[in-house]
Formats: sequence, structure tokens, C-alpha cells
Amino acid sequence: MRTTKPYMLGFIGCGHMGMAIARGCAASDYIERFRILVYDHHQENMKTAKEERFGLAASEKEVAEKSHIVVLAMTPAKADAALNAIKDAHPECVLSIVTGLSIAHMQEVLGEDTMIIRAMPNTPLQIQSGATALCMSSNCKADEYDFVFQMFEEMGTARTIPEDKMNDIVAVHGSVPAYIYYFVQCILEDAVSRGIDEESARALLVQTVVGSGELLQRDKNKPLSDFIDEVATKGGTTIEAVNAFKEKNLADVIHEANERCIKKAEELSH
Repeated sequence: MRTTKPYMLGFIGCGHMGMAIARGCAASDYIERFRILVYDHHQENMKTAKEERFGLAASEKEVAEKSHIVVLAMTPAKADAALNAIKDAHPECVLSIVTGLSIAHMQEVLGEDTMIIRAMPNTPLQIQSGATALCMSSNCKADEYDFVFQMFEEMGTARTIPEDKMNDIVAVHGSVPAYIYYFVQCILEDAVSRGIDEESARALLVQTVVGSGELLQRDKNKPLSDFIDEVATKGGTTIEAVNAFKEKNLADVIHEANERCIKKAEELSH
């Protein structure tokens, strides 16, 4: 992908997720640090970007003028202000990780000729173990989309989905790290309440989560029920716990949680 811009990737907003992507790109050597430009209203985030040896911009417009792909990485409430700040710079390609910010709305502000890519990533990107869902505008060139798709593949796993599923997919991987952390927190607190040493319980619990994930990754076609049955054998201890989950309708709890998550994403959409 050829460009005359001095920076390949320019971030407008570089909080937790924006910094995770920038760090992931640099750590994987997919983009050199000096080809990444950052602007953020928060000085603490700019300080972090400087420590990471990324380029620093003085405004949103400067990012758009100097970067081939402009990454929008702010909260939904601040997205319109950012779009209006860069529209006169006529960005070539915009990569948005803003929940609910539609391709149509971005092109309405920036112009229909602006190439748009939407991404729903998650924070494990910073250790090259992330998951990202992507979609693109009809005018997006293959070179730009392939570059962004491969960028996220270098930081974990990426998949292309229809734009009308971008809100729903948040409950598949975007918000799920928090689900997992909360589940781990609940188990750990229960263990401590039973008198188990917190450090030992956490070490064993975290490794169990990591190991279980690696087993799922190793055999991607194996039915999930088989994994459960290997641990929850008939007449054993684990099956009693699984039965408790079923009796309390854990599946319904998860469904309700996802419904609320998706509803909020839809409320933020424009």
C-alpha cells in the first residue's frame, strides 16, 4: 500500500484501546513506531505516547493531514467533534473503533469518497492475543482493507462481518474480557471466603483460565460439550457445579447481559 503521508497510522484519542492497538502494532513490528502519530486531549495519554516513542500531533486536523489511515479511538460522545475537526483535511481512510458510529454517518460528515473501516477490537491486542471484528465501506480499496485486516491478525484473530451485526458482535468478544474478569473475580472472592490463600488461589485460577483457552484454541472443531464432559464426569464433583449453573439458568443470565450490552450499543449508534 503506497502513500505520500509521513505517518501510516494516526490516532485521534489514545486511551486504553487506542494505546492497545498502537502498542500491538509496534510490538508485532507490523508498523514502525515512527510511522505512528498520536493526538489526545488528555496530557497523560500524550505523555504515554511520547514514552512509547510515537509521533505527537498538536491537533486532530494535523493527524488527518499527516496520516494515511486515521484511527478514531474516542468515546461515542466525542466522535462528532472529532469528525468535524478533520473534515477539512479530507482524510483518505478512516478506521473507527467507536461503538455505534456508522459508516453512513462518517461519510455524511467527511464525504462519500472517504474510505471507512469499522473495527470492534478488544484489549488483549496489546499482547498479540486480541480478537477484532471488521467491516468496510463499499468504496474502500482492497489494499487499505487488507492492510488493516492483517494488522489486527498480527495482534490475534480478525474476522469480517456485515456492518448491521457490529452492535451484536460486541457481546461476542468486545465486552467479553470484562465478563471473564468478573467471573474470575467471583471465583477468587469465594475461594478467599473459604480460607484459601488469595495469592495461591489467583495463580491457580488464572493459569486454569489461560490453559482452558489454549485447549479450546488447539482443537477448534471439537464440540464445546465434549470439553465440558471431559471435566464434568458423571457422578463426580464438577457435574454438581455445572448442574447448579443450569438450575440457576446461567444461560438466561448471559442472554440478559448480552441484551443489555447490545441495547446500549444501539443507543450509542448514529
